Amino acid sequence: MDAGSSPAGEDLHSVDHGEVVETVETLIARAAPGHLYVLWDLWTALLRAAADREHAERALDALAAAPPWLWSELDPARRATWYEAPTVATAPEPRGLWRLRRKPPMPDTSLAVLAAACVHDGHERERAVRHPAMRHDPRLLPILVIRAADWVPEVRSAAADVLEQALATPTVTVLETVAPVAVRLGGRRRGEAVVRMVRDAITRACGEVLTALRSSADIPTRRFAYRACLDGGRLGEADLVHAAQHEEDVTCRTLCAEAVAGLDRPELLRVLLANRAAQVRATALTALVRLGAPEHGERMLGDGSSVVRLTAQWAVRRAGGDPAEFYRRLLNERPGHGLRHLVAGLGECGTPADAPTVLPYLAGENPRVRAEAVRAASRLGAQVDLAAMLVDPAPIVVRRAAEALRTAPPPEDRLWPLFDSGRPPHVRRAAYRLLAGTHVWNRLKADLILLAGPDESLRERARADVRNWLDRQAATAYVGPPEPLRRELAVLIERAYDVLGERTVRILKWHLRADQQDR
Repeated sequence: MDAGSSPAGEDLHSVDHGEVVETVETLIARAAPGHLYVLWDLWTALLRAAADREHAERALDALAAAPPWLWSELDPARRATWYEAPTVATAPEPRGLWRLRRKPPMPDTSLAVLAAACVHDGHERERAVRHPAMRHDPRLLPILVIRAADWVPEVRSAAADVLEQALATPTVTVLETVAPVAVRLGGRRRGEAVVRMVRDAITRACGEVLTALRSSADIPTRRFAYRACLDGGRLGEADLVHAAQHEEDVTCRTLCAEAVAGLDRPELLRVLLANRAAQVRATALTALVRLGAPEHGERMLGDGSSVVRLTAQWAVRRAGGDPAEFYRRLLNERPGHGLRHLVAGLGECGTPADAPTVLPYLAGENPRVRAEAVRAASRLGAQVDLAAMLVDPAPIVVRRAAEALRTAPPPEDRLWPLFDSGRPPHVRRAAYRLLAGTHVWNRLKADLILLAGPDESLRERARADVRNWLDRQAATAYVGPPEPLRRELAVLIERAYDVLGERTVRILKWHLRADQQDR
């Protein structure tokens, strides 16, 4: 973000408090992780609002409704070097906040307490944490959680004591405020204790609170709540099965499916085999096999998920069967439904002798079938010209062909014609990837050709790649191109003058001449 465009970039001393509060709300809406200028401007506005009780309340309400990640960004921004933000107006400490320079009296607004809890001085942070507002104003709970992971032991201990009191009766309001911030502190060196406190509070909460947390719109909080409930044994069988079948978040659904698998109830696992989440189906099938029911594997061999297919192939082998034979039989019958999954399955577990079974599908009508046939043919080591698939009208087929050819690309004289401006973008893109992998000068030539092409996305990609090459790889290009290619590159560089700019063109020409002089 351009710092000069920030609404707080103007002199905040010249606006009234109502406008400052509106600025707070605007900056919260515009904040993003890592955007320090916005956060600095936000702190300036917060400090102005903190001196007036009515406007401090409104500003704190706006903070309370902010996304959870904002708190972990806002806290260190308070201690950042303000002079690095030239557009931030210098804001004097508001009435009430300056009193933290002495022990009594304490700040007279909750927002001032919050600001004091984020300053450099550990004594001030500790006094702010012990302020009565920290115990009575739930809007300060997020900063209390952060201070409970503070680097100063005294601040950390004081905040943990107050937080423990707040969590003594784990209500929906408290946990919905605390948990999203605590989850984001789990990776910190001193954050484990806070996470443990919140997890323990969740396991003590009543069913209504647990239901609310497991329905949280904040996905990290929802997952944290599910894990806490599962670890604490707070989910009954009916709740586990329902969540494994219907939970919106796939990670939570899989966690519950794993818990169902631990119940050793085959009848429940059979129900999960039809789940729309692939990981749940794979989990249920794995559990059934371990419970002595590998016969379920065969009916899952044609699944649309590779994870489920691989699990099913393992199950069939456990039952003494050959999954490849299943795929051969059905493919020879040329089924209409699920054809691409059968082709993919044979490619996953077949042998080179199965290649002739796959090859006819390279000319199939369905692009996804052709794409799976390309991948299967490559895996089975089929003797087929996959380079011919680089001109397929379907982008997915061309991508698969390029992936298959990456380790052994076709001759260059077959790839350069694919760069013709009349070719579709997905064909030119695949040819570019293959040519760039041959040697550095082909990569540069491909970039320069794309810069003169009609496709804006490819031009931008080529422009970025030229910059990346100059920054990272050009210094190690010890062997230059052969003379004909050198002359061709010099012409292409000159043509791209308007796109690359004088400085880049000069550096590219220097690399060509420097190598020539060395030789």
